[in-house]
Amino acid sequence: MPWLTARQIVLSERQEKILTELSNGTHSPLHFKIRAQIILNAAAGWSNNTIEWNMGISANKVKCWRDRYNAKQEELRQIETKTPHKLRKAIENVLSDEQRPGGPSTYSDEQVAAIIAMACEDPAKFELPFSHWTPSLLQAEVIKIGIVDSISVRQIGRFLKREGITASPKSMLVES
Repeated sequence: MPWLTARQIVLSERQEKILTELSNGTHSPLHFKIRAQIILNAAAGWSNNTIEWNMGISANKVKCWRDRYNAKQEELRQIETKTPHKLRKAIENVLSDEQRPGGPSTYSDEQVAAIIAMACEDPAKFELPFSHWTPSLLQAEVIKIGIVDSISVRQIGRFLKREGITASPKSMLVES
């Protein structure tokens, strides 16, 4: 069985400078530091096993980031040639995580819109004895009228916050 050799990384001086700044920067996110160091070590001719051993990270991580950077080398060279001021951002994009799909939404857009719309209404319209919505009162009412089967108070709060709506921290009874 033949030995597989790791993909070679060839860096320009400018790319190496940016990657060194990312790997040594005191304000660089940790994932950028690690990934930039992987690329710098790979460009220095280190094998994946050597990088894995010296950095104390998994072989899959080394291979992933080496392959990803290798696949973008030509694109980075073109950016460096045509628009050098965009090179740092392009390198950061290469070293960033790809979007992941996440789980499916628990609540439909219509349900969220109905909850937001209800939060904008006066509770008196629903013949309720308070003057302002709280997330817990809103939760009880949206379940009662059947907008959703169940929902947490915290989720109601997230929906409201996302829309810039503030709910009262405590209920206020309407004076008669």
